[in-house]
Amino acid sequence: MTDGPPPSGDPGRGGRIDDRIAERRREVRRERQLRRRRRTVAVAVTVLVLLALWLVERSALVGLESVEVVGLERLDEAEVLAAADLEPGTSTLRLRLGRVERRVEALPLVREATARRLDPLRVRLEVTERAPVLVARGGGEERLVDRTGLVIAPGNVEGLPVVRLAEVPPEPGEQGPRGGPLAEAVTTWRELSGPIRAEVVRYDARRPGDLDLRLRSGVRVRFGRAERIDEKVRALGAVLEDVGDTQVSAIDVRAPARPVVIP
Repeated sequence: MTDGPPPSGDPGRGGRIDDRIAERRREVRRERQLRRRRRTVAVAVTVLVLLALWLVERSALVGLESVEVVGLERLDEAEVLAAADLEPGTSTLRLRLGRVERRVEALPLVREATARRLDPLRVRLEVTERAPVLVARGGGEERLVDRTGLVIAPGNVEGLPVVRLAEVPPEPGEQGPRGGPLAEAVTTWRELSGPIRAEVVRYDARRPGDLDLRLRSGVRVRFGRAERIDEKVRALGAVLEDVGDTQVSAIDVRAPARPVVIP
């Protein structure tokens, strides 16, 4: 009886392939374990860092010690600090100085506010106040007005021109209506030439479009609407030069091409 054919393939070669596959599987398991360890370590380190920051953020080591306010003239420091809302002891890691600036700039008298750190525990707040250029007067009340027409504070400043209104001026932080008497007076003040502006001591603005100027000499200038201001200023300057020392009661420049002198 004849034996069958010998089995095909090389048994030794098959064993080597199985060994390589097993070794590769062990390497894959080791790599997975290493990645898991690395992720665990990274998470643990992150948690520890966050915990340390949390503890430091709530410690006295980073508590705000003081706020220095500079640049004040009319504003009270307590009012600025209240608007800034920077309490001593507040963590300096949580300070949002841009928000502090915006809160202070919301005060009517503040034109600009800049907050910066002097050191990790101290803050300086530099305030630029709005400058009053006119005094709005009406209904027994007086308000200071800046060059934009914004009412910035109650009261009066000696030497400033007065805008006489038929009604109580707007409250601080507000402006009169666009095209209203106060707005027309402010626009005229802003666009008057320097020499003429210096001669005006009062703006009578009782109705829209019916503005009168009162000069230091006592002359009344019928100015009308706050338009064609350059033309009206040139006409007024020419008339004043022509009349010289001659006493006149009024000058009408509402039609600047045909100014009228009233004796």
